[in-house]
Amino acid sequence: MASKTESTQSLNVDPAELEKFAALAHRWWDKNSEFKPLHAINPLRL
Repeated sequence: MASKTESTQSLNVDPAELEKFAALAHRWWDKNSEFKPLHAINPLRL
């Protein structure tokens, strides 16, 4: 006997948050952006 399984997906992500971080992504790795202090302290963590 075959059975059909249906699943419901629920979003656990806020689309506004995704948009916010997507907008930051291109600047994140720029060592001269507002994230410069994070790049400066990263070697200390390693």
